[in-house]
Amino acid sequence: IPKSGGTTAKQIYQCMGKTLTIRIGVDPRYGHDQSDELVVFKPIEGKDWKTVNVDTVSEKGILRAEEMGLVASGKADIIFAMDVNFASSHLFDRLNKGRILSIFRHPVDRLASKFYYLQSATWERTYRPEWADMSILEWAEKHNFDENFLVKKIVGKKLTDDAGMADLIIAKEIVRRRFIVGLLDEMEESVHRFNVMLGVNESDEKTKECMNEVFGTTKDESDKSDEVDTMEAQGDEGDEKDNAVEINTNSNKHPKIVEGMPEYKLMAERNSLDMILYEYIRLLFQEQKSVINRYAREALVQQHALTTNVQRKRQLR
Repeated sequence: IPKSGGTTAKQIYQCMGKTLTIRIGVDPRYGHDQSDELVVFKPIEGKDWKTVNVDTVSEKGILRAEEMGLVASGKADIIFAMDVNFASSHLFDRLNKGRILSIFRHPVDRLASKFYYLQSATWERTYRPEWADMSILEWAEKHNFDENFLVKKIVGKKLTDDAGMADLIIAKEIVRRRFIVGLLDEMEESVHRFNVMLGVNESDEKTKECMNEVFGTTKDESDKSDEVDTMEAQGDEGDEKDNAVEINTNSNKHPKIVEGMPEYKLMAERNSLDMILYEYIRLLFQEQKSVINRYAREALVQQHALTTNVQRKRQLR
């Protein structure tokens, strides 16, 4: 979901040294884009993180990854995709299952971020310098066609398609059954939950370092949310800056659009389905806490049992 935390999540897991599928994997500079076999490699010298020579953002790239047996190979720790329906139907099956981890953002905040970001994001294919000369109200009235994006994306509709209450009901059910939901304004807690599901050891020193670089240990929640938002200014609209993997906080701050402003009212009305879905996701975020905590406890017990067995075998030797 553009402007909703994807860039930040990538940077955190890159810092942890995970193997991710992002577009840089098929950059011709690295010589693996035409290979018929899956290749895991480090694109940035001196960095621990790795990628695979597939593009799981585009439909063409997903089909290629399917043919190459990406998921069954187990070579990728995390698969980044923008079309959840297409990716899940072509990459996963009954023998090779996965869990969708997604960060969600308030629809009005996401649109405002997109408007200001694309005015200056010269590296993006969707760069819109002409937006710099208009107000966000004018943009929302006449130039924004990104309406109910979330519902359409989840149910597999195109942005130009119409969406209604039936689609909203389906989207809610898909999210409930298949997603571990995160929230941009609860980013640290969201990443913690993702770590649990990914089996990341948060007591590991490198993991602590990566988490602290983004979230710190003394910032309050508003500071952390603002910092994540500035990191999103680095670019996740089309992953054009996949090679910019350093965790940093270069600011691209913009005016906040708050409830009561005409801009807020207009965007909320035109994205009414997304607004309802977002409130449902916020409730789901609260409900999933106990489930994930239980999963974490069970994983800890299993890890303890495994460690104990290993120690016993060593003693027997």
